[in-house]
Amino acid sequence: MRNLLFSLPFLSIGLSLYGGKIDNASLLPKYRPDAEVRMEKRADGSSETPEWVKSLIFVEARIDSASTDGTVKGLTPLLDHLAELGVNGLWLTPPVNGGNGYGNFGIHTISARLTGEKDPVRQWQALKRFVDEAHKRNIRVLFDVVTWGATRNEGGAPLLKEKPEWFGEYFHPYRGYLFNWENKELNEWFSSRLTEWLLLTGADGFRCDCAPQYAGFSPYGTAKKRLRRFGRKVIFMSEWICSGRNIFDLDQLTFCYLDNRGKRRTHWIGDVYLKKNIVDEIRTGGELRAYDDMEAEPGRKRFYTYMLSCHDSRSYAVKGSPIAIGYQAIFAPFLPLWYLGEEWNNPSKFFVDYFYRRDKHPTPQNWSLYSNVIDWQAKEQNRDFFEQVKKMIRIRRQHPEIFEYFPDDHRNSNICKVSTDRNGMLQAYARFRNGKAVLVVPNNGKSDETFRITIPIAEAKLPRGKTFQVTDLMSGKALGTAQKEFSAAIPAGGLGVFLIQ
Repeated sequence: MRNLLFSLPFLSIGLSLYGGKIDNASLLPKYRPDAEVRMEKRADGSSETPEWVKSLIFVEARIDSASTDGTVKGLTPLLDHLAELGVNGLWLTPPVNGGNGYGNFGIHTISARLTGEKDPVRQWQALKRFVDEAHKRNIRVLFDVVTWGATRNEGGAPLLKEKPEWFGEYFHPYRGYLFNWENKELNEWFSSRLTEWLLLTGADGFRCDCAPQYAGFSPYGTAKKRLRRFGRKVIFMSEWICSGRNIFDLDQLTFCYLDNRGKRRTHWIGDVYLKKNIVDEIRTGGELRAYDDMEAEPGRKRFYTYMLSCHDSRSYAVKGSPIAIGYQAIFAPFLPLWYLGEEWNNPSKFFVDYFYRRDKHPTPQNWSLYSNVIDWQAKEQNRDFFEQVKKMIRIRRQHPEIFEYFPDDHRNSNICKVSTDRNGMLQAYARFRNGKAVLVVPNNGKSDETFRITIPIAEAKLPRGKTFQVTDLMSGKALGTAQKEFSAAIPAGGLGVFLIQ
């Protein structure tokens, strides 16, 4: 299989092909308050999740680089952008005091700089207003919660002085002291603060930094039980892929594997399916192992994210490629997740964060996306690619019966191989259900090609002996009828998406 991918930052087919700007806001599933949300249980009763999880597409954003004024008050344009894009899950970096955003004076604190308010009551109100604005646009919000400890800067977090027994060793990479999770008082305090955050803000859950690496499962489990008693139907996303234990609904880092020395490794950039056969990997569970239970069968959970990039990534993964974002994430049986800017190929323009020591700055190529500028003007410069991404998300939204189907065991996902007459390409596949299928055919070659595509009638459980209508979903054009196969032109580096019904 050829692993060849082209960066196409200025695709020429965007606006001319789609006839103008696409707005997916009307296709977002309607936000419903907790009282109206149904909880879905696995058949074996081992876990339950709010039904709205199935529709999630996540974007991570940093408050001060995505906002017009550097605070949550200036994030309304971001919400409008996400709604237009068709994204209904926002993971927002932590609005807490201290550090560079991932530093931490304690989860009971809120940053005046990021909320634009000095009074604690008004700080909570600012976050609540932001969440309400997101919900008006049918967008769910996950706040980031720091779990490793507290930062030693600007004289040190007050919590370090008030509760020294809650802390252990100093950890230089984080520039702070690690929590001592053997302390029962700390566990209770942490669970109470998690509960408080979601009750006061109305947010839909947390992305839990470093979880379950440091704190384990207990404090999160306690908080979730309490939130359920308050009627809150929220989700927790762990950073590390884990068994979940009906506490963590999702993982940020989906792929975990054992290297040739038996060490546990995690993929930090979304390129797995540009290197391995996507259908084979999903069917076997591939590298979908639980970090806390490497011996368990991989891929047996219901929900997995596909993380293209995050704040820790050293660069964007998509780089203007519809294959990278569509083939691996938007159309695959995962909940897509990426850092703000992938959808328009945001450039790398790093800025100096004043929390860093200026005399010890790393060089830009060694910085993570957390320190990157969000260049909203570049979205207009790369408008053609942005329109392509919106078109792909629109297709996913228009066929929820196919793309929002998540069986109890991920290995039973509704995906199968599709054969073409072009050897050496990435594996084409179909997503199917209820007598119709969406075929996803990548052209990762060097030139435009006309593909002869075989319809996977038996594998996709399509009715035998029928004539099918074939539609090019990217252009919206009908390609005619077919019984077994059809032909379609796909540009180099492009993705063909076809409805068979």
